[in-house]
Amino acid sequence: MGKRISEQLKHDPSDAQQHFKEVNIRLFCCRYWILDEWECNDLSVPFWRIYHNAVSGSTITYSGQRFELNENVILIIPPNTAFASRLKQRHHNEDESIKGRKFRADDDTARLQAMHQVDHLFIHFSLGYPLDLANTGIIQLRINDTTRALLDSIKHACIEDRITSYQECLRTKMLVSNCLMQLPESAWASGNTDHRILKAIKYIEQHFQAGISNEELAGLANMATNSFARLFKSCTGMPMQQYILRLKVQSACNLLHHTQKSFDEISFECGFSDRHHFSKIFKKVLKMNPSSYKRQLALS
Repeated sequence: MGKRISEQLKHDPSDAQQHFKEVNIRLFCCRYWILDEWECNDLSVPFWRIYHNAVSGSTITYSGQRFELNENVILIIPPNTAFASRLKQRHHNEDESIKGRKFRADDDTARLQAMHQVDHLFIHFSLGYPLDLANTGIIQLRINDTTRALLDSIKHACIEDRITSYQECLRTKMLVSNCLMQLPESAWASGNTDHRILKAIKYIEQHFQAGISNEELAGLANMATNSFARLFKSCTGMPMQQYILRLKVQSACNLLHHTQKSFDEISFECGFSDRHHFSKIFKKVLKMNPSSYKRQLALS
């Protein structure tokens, strides 16, 4: 019998431990629409967004800075970024309106400009903790050949209703990754997060629908409850139970945006005791009730 090498060498020849960061791109929606109106004063949501319009004519404004959407740029918007959108040439009041429809195979972007319409690709996604705590803002990226090819393929998949296939999901995540790789360091919240907090956050994201006690989370970290509570607040900026409630509300927002589920269904799925408890906590966190939030949604 010939000489054999150890199983360790076959698997990983180095004994140096590597701890890779988890980057989990969770897609909520990817749609390609034609917009007739897009007049919104506050488009803050608890998830990431990517926007691209091949036809110019619409703008978004953040913190006094104006960004024009056109074929040469793509916008990436971190969670909880409050901005305004405009499509009409003149908009003198505070009324908000969104009107549009799905882009169809017989539509032509060349005709949209004359009709005072724009095409609008929008992708909603999350990255999980701590990447969803990126600094708010609008990041404008120049489109390169790789990005343009991905955009063209994704738009065609949306038109043909193939966007949820495995191949197109991978293509969409490739576009998201390509954009994220171009973000400046200043886009990300600073500081390294303690591995015990990351373990607790992962547990919360998997079990937030059920009741989770502070003692349970402290036990995962092998720490005294009070010590772990101080560490958790230091890393996340909020107490454990407040973080759990915020995560429940963010999950509810995602369902309000991307499903047609009833308030009763959403309150049950997100771990609230009943619809009234859901409405109370939702209003406490977002300063509006779920009904008002839902009325604001059309395209986003």
